[in-house]
Amino acid sequence: MARYSIVSYDNARSGQEGGRGGRGEFDSAEGALDRAKALVDFALEQLGATSSADERMALYTRRGSEVPMIYGEPRIAFHAYQYARERSNAMHSGILLPVASPE
Repeated sequence: MARYSIVSYDNARSGQEGGRGGRGEFDSAEGALDRAKALVDFALEQLGATSSADERMALYTRRGSEVPMIYGEPRIAFHAYQYARERSNAMHSGILLPVASPE
C-alpha cells in the first residue's frame, strides 16, 4: 500500500463536480513532493504570459488547474500556494529553474 496520495483541486471548478481529482500514489515522500511541485509548475505555465508575479498568482488562485494536497504519514510540509508564489517570483525575475513534467 502506498504511503502518500495526491489530490489536486481545480480553482476554476471550485465547488463543482470534477473540481478535485486523484493525481497518484507514492511510496516515498520525495516522489510525492516531486509530483506535487510538477503539477503546480505545469499549472503556472498554462496561465500564459503575465506582466508580473502578482498577476500570475492572482490568475492561479482563480483559475489554477492544479492545487495539489499530499496526504499520508509522516506528513510532508508542502503548501501549493506558497510554492506557486516562489515559482511565480522566479519566473518573473528571469531565473530559470528546472521544471519537472506533470506526467
